[in-house]
Amino acid sequence: MNASSRVRVVHLYQRSRKGYLIFYTVTDFLVFFTIFCREARRWEIRIIGVCPMYDHIHVLVECDDPEVISHFVQAYSRLYAEEFNLTVGESGPLFHHRFGRAEREGMKEVRSACSYLYNNPGEKGLCRKAEEYRWTFLAYAVSRNPYSEPLVLSKASTGLRRALKMVDYYRRSGQYLRHRWLKTMFDGLNMREKQQLSDYIISSYNCIDYSRLLSFYDTYSQACLAFASNQGKEFGLKEEFTPGGHKVYIRISSVLRRQLGFRTVYDIFRLPSEKRHEMALLCFKMTGASMRQLEKFFRITLLSRGA
Repeated sequence: MNASSRVRVVHLYQRSRKGYLIFYTVTDFLVFFTIFCREARRWEIRIIGVCPMYDHIHVLVECDDPEVISHFVQAYSRLYAEEFNLTVGESGPLFHHRFGRAEREGMKEVRSACSYLYNNPGEKGLCRKAEEYRWTFLAYAVSRNPYSEPLVLSKASTGLRRALKMVDYYRRSGQYLRHRWLKTMFDGLNMREKQQLSDYIISSYNCIDYSRLLSFYDTYSQACLAFASNQGKEFGLKEEFTPGGHKVYIRISSVLRRQLGFRTVYDIFRLPSEKRHEMALLCFKMTGASMRQLEKFFRITLLSRGA
């Protein structure tokens, strides 16, 4: 085993305010990841894993300074909240005012914390294996393009080459990617190119220390096997349980765009309150989502209205 016998990690857990969703689209996840990685480097935080879920975030770090950890979390949380609010036309805090933290020491506890983080999407019904889900970022340990075809610049379209140059420029200049920049990059690309661009952005900004993560397991294959064999436990952190998992949020997004005529999911947040409630109740009939899931997605209160 390559890792020190006295290994210690800190498991950070952030909940959204009122349990509302904080990620809706690929663009949201990419904006968050580029902010997160920039701030991790700025604060010199070693990242063992990060897993943004639709309504919460898990992070594993190695850092002995609680004050540095707090500054790091506050920095990326504030920047992402500003970007998100600007995009959806809202204001105010996005995350619960306090984040959870659980210190794990010793190889057994560290591995359990790793399993818990990387298996979170599977627990919410989004994938079978941790490496199958893009937003665990696990597959990027062994590939720069795990979810797309290899990039061949000589065969890439003009639009894709322009987008890649934009990514390089912003990364080299120390900037995270904003929603409006990503919209410009993705506009006009076909689905194959969008997947290639997403992989390129993640690989270019990626701050996860895979060497350190894999030192707990020796190899990537053994890590994946360990995650598949053990869901992990985290007694210090409490998650909200919502029956039906998180796949329902994908169904709601699809209904809004394909059946109810919304150009983007963000358009629902520009509706008057009553209209947003009307859309939520339509989605209740069309998706089988629970009232709580609809509240979280539409960022409203339904239950007290007797819905």
